[in-house]
Amino acid sequence: MSSSYSRDERPVERTVDRTVVVNDGGRSGGSGWFIAGLLVVALVIGGFFVFGGNLFGSAGGGGSTNVTIDTPDINVGSAAAPAGGASSGSAAPAN
Repeated sequence: MSSSYSRDERPVERTVDRTVVVNDGGRSGGSGWFIAGLLVVALVIGGFFVFGGNLFGSAGGGGSTNVTIDTPDINVGSAAAPAGGASSGSAAPAN
């Protein structure tokens, strides 16, 4: 076996001390502010609709809402005149 150095010549191990300085400037990332802004917008829009916000002036996206209720036609006759005489003369007393 041949090697490029003899037995007495071994590679010298060097220890190098390095100092790492991290300077972030005290700033936070912009994505946090973006997410917070989206949450505020979502809360405002949700609150608008939950608390009765009416974006187009009426229900149904701006159209008018007509409600028609069909009720039965009930004819109620007038009450009979009390016994003892009619006040207008239209009813004849019973004999």
